[in-house]
Amino acid sequence: MKKAPYIIISISLLLSYVNFYSKVYAQSHEKQETPQFIFPAACHYGLDCWAVNYVDVDPNEDKASDFKCGSKTYNEHKGTDFALGSVSQMREGVDVLAAAPGKIKRVRDGQSDSLKSEEELESIRQDKKECGNGVLIDHGNELQTMYCHLKKGSVIVKPHQKVKAGQKIAQIGQSGVTEFPHLHFSVLWKGVVVDPYTGALNTEGCGQKKKSMWHIGLPMKYEPVAIFNSGFRNKAPDFKAIERGDDVNPDILPLNSAAFIFWVGFYNVEKGDEVSLEIYDPDGQIFGSRKQIVEKTRARQYYFTGRKIGRVQLKKGTYKGIVKFSRSGKGQAVSKIKEFRVMVE
Repeated sequence: MKKAPYIIISISLLLSYVNFYSKVYAQSHEKQETPQFIFPAACHYGLDCWAVNYVDVDPNEDKASDFKCGSKTYNEHKGTDFALGSVSQMREGVDVLAAAPGKIKRVRDGQSDSLKSEEELESIRQDKKECGNGVLIDHGNELQTMYCHLKKGSVIVKPHQKVKAGQKIAQIGQSGVTEFPHLHFSVLWKGVVVDPYTGALNTEGCGQKKKSMWHIGLPMKYEPVAIFNSGFRNKAPDFKAIERGDDVNPDILPLNSAAFIFWVGFYNVEKGDEVSLEIYDPDGQIFGSRKQIVEKTRARQYYFTGRKIGRVQLKKGTYKGIVKFSRSGKGQAVSKIKEFRVMVE
């Protein structure tokens, strides 16, 4: 009985999402002929979820390019990947929303969210279940949207069911062929992949711009790189454990910590990028630092800095970690700086 108020609040919030996005979708169609999608996840784009892979629009079989002629994609990628910052966030639950009103065409559930071995991934490919748990929505006029890598047991819609824009259909997971929790969102028109950022077919090449399919006003900015996770430790971070969600950030570090470490996770860093990490103690003095030129392009990378403490205790107060990122050349100059804090007592 004690949990009832929370259930009522959750239902109220869900209904608010559905009502708000239904109105948004209806308003967008009063003056728009191009389909207008709402953001298909109940997270804050650019803050706790990010677009890490876009549609591959290069028609060449051995090449890949996103709509900005950048490298945030891979060969034959047929959707946009909206990634979470951690497995812990996935476990807490991030809702997947219908991007537009329509009718459920197909669903699949029951696939595991665990990290898979190469043998398990190959078995999934052989079974043609790369999407993992998924939902396919038909919006009429030969337009469909697909939602993949959904959390096991979270799919709450059924075939032939009608849904509104913004209605919850599942939650973001890690099922199918994937290395991290994310929603793979695909747009199909007459069975052909369409890039929602441009309205162009995936066979038309990069640099095309017909008309964005996102609802006007959505902050769907193209971000070449994202700082998606970070934290402080009193020992070297175990990134595999962090990826599994088995190791979480402590809110407070003790004065007698054996070491003080600041770590950061990135999406879409590339060879030649520069990463700088700095730690400042409560007096504003530099405690540790690291500057790194990225040696290899990866979808996800981690870096850390810090040092062992020895016999001297840490200072009581707030420590500050600052991460700086820069990229030059290739016509895509990027600069980012972000600050994180932790209390020591």
